[in-house]
Amino acid sequence: MKVLIADDEPLALARMRQALACIPEVELIAAARSGETALQLIRSLAPDIAILDIEMPVMDGLGVVARLRQSDTIPEIIFVTAFTQHAVQAFELNAADYLTKPFEFERLRAAIRRARGRLEARNSDQRFAELQALVATLQQASPPSSHETEIWVRRADGLYRQPLDEVDHILAQGDYVELHTRGASYLVRDTISALEQRIDPARFVRCHRSVIINLAFVRGMRRRAGRKIILTLLDGKEIQVGPSYWDQITKTMNVKPWRKSN
Repeated sequence: MKVLIADDEPLALARMRQALACIPEVELIAAARSGETALQLIRSLAPDIAILDIEMPVMDGLGVVARLRQSDTIPEIIFVTAFTQHAVQAFELNAADYLTKPFEFERLRAAIRRARGRLEARNSDQRFAELQALVATLQQASPPSSHETEIWVRRADGLYRQPLDEVDHILAQGDYVELHTRGASYLVRDTISALEQRIDPARFVRCHRSVIINLAFVRGMRRRAGRKIILTLLDGKEIQVGPSYWDQITKTMNVKPWRKSN
């Protein structure tokens, strides 16, 4: 199967390349850094599957799909998304697949497998109609966000934009916050309370007076002796939930709370 990928972040593209290289039935034919380029490549190369990041500047993944013409050869679309659960339900209702950043390799493999099955079951006209219906549903369900999606951080050789969807948790450090990603951390002059007001509460949740977590990186939750609730992140890191945040965390994560009296 011929696959095209599109993401404006070079690191995200590199990770996708590595993951797809491990799937024997996949041939990566193109990688785009913008929605405009992705649209041109879809029309010229006619991939079987296009994996599109929804949050690209100027023209995002939904914009690419919205501009496809019925005369184009319509690929199966896999969206890369950090949308809220309400929008995810729209994907499921319209039989489109999605990957939530950060995704595991097996999740990508499963998405490719499902896309191949849909490719064999439906013709181009059917895919076109379903994708246009999906775009209309998502545009109604998810108005443009006013939340910050990236923060400038200082590295040894200068300032760089750090995408917030790559940050697994944020620690308060007085008048600073410490952004933690896989393999790196960055100190930024900001308070945790001020930053909390500017980032998406559907993705980032306060679990302690000094910690905000990215829900996409939470792998599990367990109870420890001494009435402690511990969150486990994808990299194995453990973060304790403050007692005053128990209700908020269990409600946001849609899990049944433990009885606090135990």
